[in-house]
Amino acid sequence: MTENTRIYHRFTGYTVADCDCKYCLHYGGKRKGCVLDTCCCAEERAQALAREQAEKGQSVWK
Repeated sequence: MTENTRIYHRFTGYTVADCDCKYCLHYGGKRKGCVLDTCCCAEERAQALAREQAEKGQSVWK
């Protein structure tokens, strides 16, 4: 890319809505829920929550 190339809407991370269980590969539906013992997206979900709370000016830990 040259110095005059602009990248619009650069990826900054997932949102909390993106980390919803219904989009997960291991989600078994309303009745089964997640088929894994621990959530595979826990780190991304925590980062998204912290990022959104920081944007709103709220404290992550109360």
